Amino acid sequence: MSRKKQVNQKITALYCRISLEDGGDNESMSISNQKLMLRDFAEKNGMFQYEYYVDDGYTGRNFNRPSFQRMIADIQAGKIGCVITKDLSRLGRNYIEAGSYIEIFFPKHNVRYIAITDGVDSLTRQEMDITPFKNILNDMYSRDISKKVLAGRMTRSRQGKFCGGQPPLGLMRDPEDKGHLIRDPETAPVIRKIYDMALDGWGCMRIAKQLMDDKVPITRVKSNTECDVNYYSWGSARISHILRNPFYKGAHLVCRTHQKGIRSNTYDIIPREDWEIIEDCHEAIISPEEWEQVQEIIDRRPTIMKGNSCPFYNLFHGIIYCATCGKSMQVRYEKVGRTGKNRFTGEQREPIDKAYYICQTYNRLGKNACTSHKIEARDLYNLVLKDIQELAKTALKDADAFYQRLSSRMERRYLLDASQTQKECQRLESRNREIDEMFLSLYTDKAKGILTEQRFMKLTATLEQEQEANQKRLQDLLLMMRHSDEQENEVRTFIKEIRRYAAIEELDEAVLNRLISKILVGEVKKIDGQKVQEVRIVYNFVGEIPEITA
Repeated sequence: MSRKKQVNQKITALYCRISLEDGGDNESMSISNQKLMLRDFAEKNGMFQYEYYVDDGYTGRNFNRPSFQRMIADIQAGKIGCVITKDLSRLGRNYIEAGSYIEIFFPKHNVRYIAITDGVDSLTRQEMDITPFKNILNDMYSRDISKKVLAGRMTRSRQGKFCGGQPPLGLMRDPEDKGHLIRDPETAPVIRKIYDMALDGWGCMRIAKQLMDDKVPITRVKSNTECDVNYYSWGSARISHILRNPFYKGAHLVCRTHQKGIRSNTYDIIPREDWEIIEDCHEAIISPEEWEQVQEIIDRRPTIMKGNSCPFYNLFHGIIYCATCGKSMQVRYEKVGRTGKNRFTGEQREPIDKAYYICQTYNRLGKNACTSHKIEARDLYNLVLKDIQELAKTALKDADAFYQRLSSRMERRYLLDASQTQKECQRLESRNREIDEMFLSLYTDKAKGILTEQRFMKLTATLEQEQEANQKRLQDLLLMMRHSDEQENEVRTFIKEIRRYAAIEELDEAVLNRLISKILVGEVKKIDGQKVQEVRIVYNFVGEIPEITA
């Protein structure tokens, strides 16, 4: 039988592939050009029963391509007798896998392989001896292209451009600039809702359950049916990922993972503390202050202990600490069997009246490590409620006076006269320019012989010291000005937040997490025969305000 006729009536597979790295404007590499070349070659050689297998936009390093895998399945089923590609690189650029198909898989299944422009034909062994070397060159080319593409993406990413695939839920690509993100009007409110619940002290699982109960979809893509369970299947891991995502505060995360190797599909996850984050790159859904507050709430949230049958719900979990050792305070409950009535008033006691807090270190290691720092839950509750009520009323009565009070109590005080600071900065910058001109003048005098080498070195050393001192002062002034702006924003944010609670009558998790960063409980001491205990409340944004004793 002639070589130009089909063998056993099997079809000829005309395989075409192009990747994004090959370039969409390269006409000679286009899918249409490859199809035309393969068809002409097949028909000229009597192969009229052919079928196209096309992978458009797939890299040659990975052989897990849809049409390629379909072609392999058809070869295993005995449907294909010949495979034709434009060149060896269209089959693949991984020389190990490409070689295994050409040298082992195709011969094993009696499949003829032809690479037209490389002159490879397994039937005649034409150019087969140098095929492995061409595969190696293709692999090296692929590596080089991959490095260049990765370098380009990293450069764009470090410029704050979004180079990923699907933007995070709540954000979308700007139609006028694909590398810039804007709010998605449909899904941004969902993200806002998640962060609001987190700011109220809700855990990830509780947030996920609420979203499922409210039938909030997990994606911007519409479901074909309202009964699609996966369409509403939020989970704690997904919520945690959203709450940790800096994109929502308007920042850009350069990358989360690092590929182990070009051929490898495995990745190393970059630890969160090593993330490269660029601030103020796009429109934010959450303010940076709120985002940081959520991170603090998540970091301090304790692990829930199993088997805890205490009827008192611990409102202060994650915010109450021992002032001596810094460990969290544990809530304890009175032993079963004690009376449920107040022995003085006879009134029935609530669960909070039977609960108290003690130092975790003392509870585990005893009095040699720390003291108990015991405080009754009811006393703590009343103390915190009263302090919030007083601060809220003060803020509501005279916000400006309250601002001055807070500013004076904050640990970092940078209340500056902006005009005077700006004048000093301008004076220092002008002086440094003068020194630069003096350096040039001194060098000219030295070159002319007017100044000796020793005198030149002495004068320049003095000027360098002055210039360094000026530069340091400039940096300090700029830092103070920035801190002054930050302080004003933080104080204003706290005042706006606490004024909402002027009429508060009871505490809940939302109030505590919105207002308080931590509560430090001191050791019980005896002063003049009376027990005294210091409780320090550290508020969000402004830190400690007054000192309170119980």
